[in-house]
Amino acid sequence: MKNRIKKNAIPLAASASIVAIALAGCASPAPIAGADTAPSALNVFEHVHGLGIDSNDNVLVASHSGIYRVDAAGELSGPLGGEPFDAMGFAAAGDQYFVSGHPSSSSSTFEGPNLGLLSSADAGESWASVSLAGATDFHSLTVNQNDPSQLYGLSSDGAPLSASTDGGVTWSAGASIEAYSLVADPSSAERLYATTPDGLAVSENSGQSFVLTADAPLLYLLAAAANAPGMLVGVDVEGAVWVRSSETEGWSARGSVQGTAFALTVGAEGDRIALIDERGLVESFDGGNTWTVLTAG
Repeated sequence: MKNRIKKNAIPLAASASIVAIALAGCASPAPIAGADTAPSALNVFEHVHGLGIDSNDNVLVASHSGIYRVDAAGELSGPLGGEPFDAMGFAAAGDQYFVSGHPSSSSSTFEGPNLGLLSSADAGESWASVSLAGATDFHSLTVNQNDPSQLYGLSSDGAPLSASTDGGVTWSAGASIEAYSLVADPSSAERLYATTPDGLAVSENSGQSFVLTADAPLLYLLAAAANAPGMLVGVDVEGAVWVRSSETEGWSARGSVQGTAFALTVGAEGDRIALIDERGLVESFDGGNTWTVLTAG
């Protein structure tokens, strides 16, 4: 099988759905909350590219105006570290965060036009440039949640997959692949998943090549649980939520999102799913069968 997975192998409607989702998340950014104004969920949630869950069970929201934190009461705070950058790519491993995208027009902290890779080792209190400053904008970014030195990214310029084994300091080229989501398997040093227009693809060699899985639904969002080996959660192009409990289990449908879902994350034990859809930030504690709104947006 070739490394590059082409779009024309799936129905046109499904491919168009994935493209529409990607374009909807790349529209003009919402207004950034001022220094003396509490952040508005309506603004922050308008353009979200990633979610995470920190060590205190708060949800992390990566938006066009920085990284925000939502606590158990649904209270929104941020941008973390006072940095309103455009977080196109986001990945978290505990309290170690990684971001890529573009610097804010209101802040000259980081070099433009692209952020390259930024990292925070203190839960977003401070941010430092790691590599590729000014040059690279990773639209898809993932980290092995149990080994933060292991990172993968796909840049907006169509370059091959980039892989790092030293926390993003240096990078090597992998396969050429079209993918909406990348997910590093937290239970494997070399396994990487990618949601492609052809279906779910998996690499067993750190992104050097991919093979399509035969039994998965056509997913565009995907997340893995750090402490539940083999568990994956995804959202397909029709808005259905799917769960695979382990590598030996098949996929099962678990309810649906409202409208389009733009970002997805799973708690470390796999018992909590959070996502952004037309309702705002919603979460499920029963595998996606029922949902409650944590913060409306």
